[in-house]
Amino acid sequence: MEKVWKILPKANQDHVKELLKQPNVPKIIAELLVQRGVTTIPKARDYFRPTLEKLYDPFLMKDMDIAVARLTLAIEHGERILFFGDYDVDGTSAVALFMHFFREVYDNIDFYIPDKYTEGYGVSLRGVEYAAQTNCQLIISLDCGIMSHEAIEESIHRNIDFIVCDHHQLGDTIPKATAVLNPQRPDCNYPFKGLSGCGVGFKFLQGFCQKHGIDPTPLWQHLDLVVLGTACDVVPMTDENRVIANEGIKYLRKSTKPGIVALFKVLNREQSEIQVQDLGYTFGPIINAAGRIAHAQISAELLSTIDNKEAKELAEELNRLNQLRKNYDRTNTEEALVMAEENKSAPALVLYNESWHKGVLGIVASRCAEKFGKPTVALTLSRDEVTGSARAIANFDIHKALTASAEFLDQFGGHTSAAGLSLKKENLSAFTDKFEAEVKNLTNGKNFVSELNVDLEIDLADLDLASATIINKMSPFGHENPLPLFIAKNVKVATTPRVLKDKHLKMQVFQEEGDQKIDAIAFNQADQLDVVMEGFFDILFRLDINEYRGNKTLQLNIKEISTSKK
Repeated sequence: MEKVWKILPKANQDHVKELLKQPNVPKIIAELLVQRGVTTIPKARDYFRPTLEKLYDPFLMKDMDIAVARLTLAIEHGERILFFGDYDVDGTSAVALFMHFFREVYDNIDFYIPDKYTEGYGVSLRGVEYAAQTNCQLIISLDCGIMSHEAIEESIHRNIDFIVCDHHQLGDTIPKATAVLNPQRPDCNYPFKGLSGCGVGFKFLQGFCQKHGIDPTPLWQHLDLVVLGTACDVVPMTDENRVIANEGIKYLRKSTKPGIVALFKVLNREQSEIQVQDLGYTFGPIINAAGRIAHAQISAELLSTIDNKEAKELAEELNRLNQLRKNYDRTNTEEALVMAEENKSAPALVLYNESWHKGVLGIVASRCAEKFGKPTVALTLSRDEVTGSARAIANFDIHKALTASAEFLDQFGGHTSAAGLSLKKENLSAFTDKFEAEVKNLTNGKNFVSELNVDLEIDLADLDLASATIINKMSPFGHENPLPLFIAKNVKVATTPRVLKDKHLKMQVFQEEGDQKIDAIAFNQADQLDVVMEGFFDILFRLDINEYRGNKTLQLNIKEISTSKK
């Protein structure tokens, strides 16, 4: 698949000039800030200081007053409360947040996590049945519930009140719950729509503290869990999420929660050095592994426990499941890539193997789609049903292609870039033909182009340690506030690059004679040695600060190398 480096539209220069009025602001930094919507000096101050005082009043959220009142009533009457969480990091961290917060003040609580494969997504009827059997009078859903109309109505039918805490898009109607907390509601005027499910739950607890004059300091201690849910759920790292992430990572670095400490140990990560942008590929996969391979109850129990011995055992089990998930991921992907190679002339890839594990098919489909540049469906046989995941490429709407193929599907759902589906085995061949034909029709037979968004094209001579230092202070990074990515064209090496461990290139680069020569590292790009030795080349890179024996130097972290078109 052809890759294109797409430079983002040039920042409004009037806004850039406004920011440059502030002393010691490099032009590169002003450009980056304006691209990210930071257009005035007051906005810049808020951007660089995402502190707890910047949190919004929770009662700006629709139904917050009703939710807090119902929760208060439950506690006053000694009612049993069930926290119903989704099976991913966002949901399990939200459940742990509520368990830790209420354990100190109210003990008539319980939690429930559905089985991904037997109960599916959202609030399940089995979960409502569990609530009834354990004499719960109130269910609070966390990171789910906004589409669970049937289960919520069944809950109310059983005289169990329901509060929804969710952040997903709504359907045509709002569930008939006592309160529905979701900033995505069209009638909700909450100023930030991008909270995670755990973030919405956090606002609920903040509102509870505020209503009753409770010192919120103990709640802040649990931001270590909220940053997990926020960073691993790919919500925008902007506005209030920057506050949650900025403060949450501080608490995560010093957290004494047994489950979190145990996770750092099995991951062999230094707790005091963890960064927000690390969480998605360290904590995310291992916490999600339970739901993919076994049951997410394990993850919720680990994050909720206050017992060190139990935490150690659960973390080791979670690590075992994650290793198993990695094995499935590797073997299933290898087999899928071979199958895809045999069918690469098709307009789309529909890959099926009865032995593949359902829990890793989203990853398998993503990797095949990326390598071959085609929309991909990866399927397996589970409980006498063909089921799996679909992934798009570039700007292709895979949900639209599935909709056109719906006559051969039993179920499907998702969005433009990713979806899940199930069908009868006897319909697999007909679905494949229809899906491939629809993809060909929607693309007019054209090949896909992968666009990689780049912040700025810059001259290496304009880079310095001060700019790199300020960029580090633009963290926390994440979705919609990514670590800045730059292009430099017509670059050359100062001396012959060193090849490290037969994989990496270490070199010094510059553009014009007399310019500074900057250290650069290109990980896993030793195969580009001939390109950089031939003459001029272009680089796609991020700025790093290399520290050795107390000395800090600028270093380019090169992501891609391309021969210059000069």
